[in-house]
Amino acid sequence: MRITPAVKIILIVNIVFFALSELICPMFPLGGYTDWFTAFNALHPIGSSNFAIYQYVTYMFMHGGWMHLFFNMWSLMIFGNSVEMQVGTKRFVYYYLICGIGSALVNQFMSFLGIIPQNILVGASGAIYGVMAAAAYYFPNAKLFIIPIPFPIKLKWLVAFYTAFEMYNGFKSVDGVAHFAHLGGIFVGAVILIIWKHMDNATSGRRRWNSSYSSSGSSYSRTGSSYDTGETLVDRLKKIFKKERKPKMTVHSVRETNYQDHEYNSKKKARDEEIDRILDKIRQSGYQNLSDEEKRTLFDASKSMQK
Repeated sequence: MRITPAVKIILIVNIVFFALSELICPMFPLGGYTDWFTAFNALHPIGSSNFAIYQYVTYMFMHGGWMHLFFNMWSLMIFGNSVEMQVGTKRFVYYYLICGIGSALVNQFMSFLGIIPQNILVGASGAIYGVMAAAAYYFPNAKLFIIPIPFPIKLKWLVAFYTAFEMYNGFKSVDGVAHFAHLGGIFVGAVILIIWKHMDNATSGRRRWNSSYSSSGSSYSRTGSSYDTGETLVDRLKKIFKKERKPKMTVHSVRETNYQDHEYNSKKKARDEEIDRILDKIRQSGYQNLSDEEKRTLFDASKSMQK
């Protein structure tokens, strides 16, 4: 499984925080407390003497045990890679952090209403649920096998089930799990996705106004193929555009043939360099941020490959 840049950094930070909280910091007690690192970074209820604003971020990197860490990071790799490839690294980082902060605020709001007790909050689950919601939005028909269910489930139905499950347990269960933080991640993620959709539509409208060409028929709009197979969107595009087309050969003089070969190779090199530049831009900021000219280049190259 290929790991995208932001997902890789988030994985490393979570593992480092866990190692510090479980292995290293307990060896060096601070003020007589062996769990000072957790107390410093976990999110405490508002009004507590240990509460601090920065904890809205640091709590996302704290976990209550190996299994808690494992399942969160495993879910991040399953869903996060494809979402990051779709929206770009910068947007993904913003999305992940805002979902994590928003899920904590929702959980604290429910505590304020008296629906759940006030507790210390740790874990990346809220942000992960937001990433899962984004994966379902961009790749709704991608199928996953969930143990012990013996058949694949479409991602959109899986997220719908988890939403209903967390809502039921949030009101009925007293298992110590922050179910409303999970719901908060899904809710905040949905709000962000709706805002992005309106922003992207507005941007596309301005581009169409300034350009007579529209690439709305391009086959490179949102698809689930990279998610279904584990192959990234950029890898798939490169596979398409890197196919070699053999030039049609006709009988020419040696000089004319050499000139045509040189001209063909020059044009092919220039085209390949432009395609590589566009694919790098997709990797950095997502397909939706391409200009109409860049989308047309991809579309024209695709048509030429299919001839």
